[in-house]
Amino acid sequence: NELTVIPLGTVSPYCKDNTNCPGFLIKYNNQNILLDCGNGITRLLKFPMDLNNLNIFITHYHKDHIGDISIIQYASYVYNKLGLLENKIKIYLPEQDFNYNLKSILSNKETYSSYLYINDCTKINIEDLEVTFKDNKSHTIESYMVKLQNKDFKVVYTSDIGTTNFEDLIEFCKESDLLICESSFLRSHNSKSKTHLTAYDAGRLANLSESKRLLLTHFWPEENKESYLEEAKEIFNNTEVGIEGKKIILKRK
Repeated sequence: NELTVIPLGTVSPYCKDNTNCPGFLIKYNNQNILLDCGNGITRLLKFPMDLNNLNIFITHYHKDHIGDISIIQYASYVYNKLGLLENKIKIYLPEQDFNYNLKSILSNKETYSSYLYINDCTKINIEDLEVTFKDNKSHTIESYMVKLQNKDFKVVYTSDIGTTNFEDLIEFCKESDLLICESSFLRSHNSKSKTHLTAYDAGRLANLSESKRLLLTHFWPEENKESYLEEAKEIFNNTEVGIEGKKIILKRK
């Protein structure tokens, strides 16, 4: 068996050309797992197939990570009415609301979905995959890293993280087979932000956590992705950039 990771969106805070805001689709056996649901990602989903056995994990309530959630909700509603979607989609959400985004998602009546909350103690099993979460405590609002693992695979998605609380970030990412890590900035941007990483920071996190493979994401839309790749490779060689639609396949050990 294998686990497939498909980047659906890799830029922030807006779409440009063939890029979308954050979202990653993971396919494992007959399960679909969507990590975040940014603007534009539904362009790359296959409807209604990808709605079957779909688990959506919203890591935090910034608009670039939830922009297409209402579209998926409505699609589930329509396909259920057409008899093409039997099981409800499952949407996992941080319980602490931010700017009424949680309320907006929950109040949508035209959807065929169920809702569950996540926090640091949450553990979910999707077949033999265990999914765990950690509020990174380094972004501007509550924001969860997500880990999916079994005896063969360990994939970590950082979502939006910063440079504070770095030791805890390292521990959560420890020995991942694939680390999907935000890299919002380049060092040449001279950003003073402590709530996002540079590509070099992402490489450092991969190196210190002894991860096997690094996938960069969350790029500035106007910037060349190759610049991020070059910077991260200064410290962690086994790095690639997330490209919309380009599959990454992990084989069983």
